[in-house]
Amino acid sequence: MSRLALSLSLCVALVLSPALALGQGKVPVRPVLVAWSGHMPLLSFDTRDFITRDVEKKLKSGLPQRIVTRVYAYRDKGERPITAAVSSCRVVYDLWEDVFRVQRSTAARDKSHLARSVRQVGDLCLDVKKLALGGPATFDRHRGKRIYFAALVELNPLSPDTVQRIRRWLSRSGGDELQGDAFFGSFVSIFVSRRMGSAERTMTFRSRTLNVPR
Repeated sequence: MSRLALSLSLCVALVLSPALALGQGKVPVRPVLVAWSGHMPLLSFDTRDFITRDVEKKLKSGLPQRIVTRVYAYRDKGERPITAAVSSCRVVYDLWEDVFRVQRSTAARDKSHLARSVRQVGDLCLDVKKLALGGPATFDRHRGKRIYFAALVELNPLSPDTVQRIRRWLSRSGGDELQGDAFFGSFVSIFVSRRMGSAERTMTFRSRTLNVPR
C-alpha cells in the first residue's frame, strides 16, 4: 500500500471510529464514583474546576448565567445512549445583597439556594452527589454488559430549549431507555464532533468502562 493510500485509510478510520477518536484524547477520562442501588447507578463526580477566572467574572456580572450538566450512559463500543439525566443551575449575582441566587433544576424538582461565594455556587451546581441515572429497570437488559458514562457541562448553552426538552423527555419516560430518540444524538455527535450546538464554555469527560451488576 502506498503512503498516500495508507494516510487516507487512517483518516477515514479516525472519522468513522469513536473508539479511535477517544484514543486520540478527544474526551478525557475523569473519576466517576458509581454506586448501584439495585440496578440503578448513582453517580458522583466533581467538576468544580469548570469555574475558571472567565466563568467567575460571568457569574459576578449580575446578569443571569446558566450552568447545564448532561450525563449519558453508553454501552461499550455502542453509539446510541442508553439513558440520560440533566441538571441546570440558573445563577444571578445580587449586587446589593452580595449573594448569588441559585435556582437548581432537575427532572425531579426545582430548588432555590443562596450562595455567599463563587465557591459555594460550585458546590451547589458542579459537585454532583449520587445522581440517579435511568429508572429501576433501565439497565436490566444490560446486566453483565460493559458500559461507561459520559458528561457534558456547559455555560449558557446557545440552544435555550435544550434543558426543557430533556426534562420533558425524562418526566414522560420516567428515565427509562431512550428508544432511539434522535434528539440525544450519538456519542460522536455530542462529545467528539460537537454537532449538537455550542456554549460559552464546555467541559466533556467520560468514566472508565465498568460492568453492570448481574
